[in-house]
Amino acid sequence: MKSKIINSVYSRKPLRHHGTIPVFSESNEYIDNYEKISSDHLEHFQKTGHNPFIEEALWKQCEQSTIDLIKTYSNDNDKILDAGVGMGRLLSHFPYLKRYGFDISFGYLELSQKKGIEVCYTLVEELPYKQEYFDVVVCTDMLEHVLDLNLSVRNLLNVLKKSGILIVRVPYRENLYSYLPEVCPYKYVHVRNFDENSLKLLFERIFECKVVEITYAGYYPAMGRLKWSLPFFVGHSIWRQILTKIQKYAPILHRKIIEYLYYPIEMNFVIKK
Repeated sequence: MKSKIINSVYSRKPLRHHGTIPVFSESNEYIDNYEKISSDHLEHFQKTGHNPFIEEALWKQCEQSTIDLIKTYSNDNDKILDAGVGMGRLLSHFPYLKRYGFDISFGYLELSQKKGIEVCYTLVEELPYKQEYFDVVVCTDMLEHVLDLNLSVRNLLNVLKKSGILIVRVPYRENLYSYLPEVCPYKYVHVRNFDENSLKLLFERIFECKVVEITYAGYYPAMGRLKWSLPFFVGHSIWRQILTKIQKYAPILHRKIIEYLYYPIEMNFVIKK
């Protein structure tokens, strides 16, 4: 068994297997909470084909922003790790890369595995991968969830090669109030928010990496936050109708308008180790 571990991506033996998925983390309150979120997501998705937590158009916008960065910063046959791989949607665009992913939802991992991604069940705080193994690590919509942010980031950087690339996507200046009321069905959802300064301090000052690019994604009026106040005679519903007309006849102008008026929903950071 020891020789198999040496020749694999993992630095230690799994605790057990769930089918063909190696398991490296035991269940706890946090994992049980996440399994509830993922099972609700998958149940809704299987019935409707849609994500109950985010509109498909917005999801695709955000995903495309990260896909574009992976294309820019990866090379054929690079080893790439998707932290919080979900259903494997992101890595399904990169069959020419050596693809790995982890999550704490067996439902997600089974779907990712069917897409040809080598997966395991683990918390990011307990990563089982060998150090300096991956050329690229991508982490989308995960750092806002984790309980120990610094340990999570340290572990992701530890498995990244020297001069490797970490691509992080997180919600941008999110209002966390909706996760506080007792009517929220989950104890842990998003537990922190981010902006450019907080991430620069985290990666450049604390972990001594270099931020090489920042991009923004998800300019979506239906869910967006206005940078400027609208005139008192223009209600939000009227304004959305105006934007819909502009989008139909002048899509380039429409994009410029919403990027000028609205904050993005998410942002991507490209970090060089």
